Amino acid sequence: MKAMTKQELAACAGVSVKTMNNWLSPYREQLWEMGMPRNRGYMPPNVVKWLSERFCIDIPP
Repeated sequence: MKAMTKQELAACAGVSVKTMNNWLSPYREQLWEMGMPRNRGYMPPNVVKWLSERFCIDIPP
């Protein structure tokens, strides 16, 4: 996995950033503890991996 922005991850999932934020809202505190930035920025690889497994998002190599 590589670091990604929410916009990049949303594009891989085929949804808008607003929809991605709605999906993430129940897990927000857990994601912050894992290292996700609170505002803008790149999500670390461990967060990207967790989200891709949780929401079945295919991320191209």
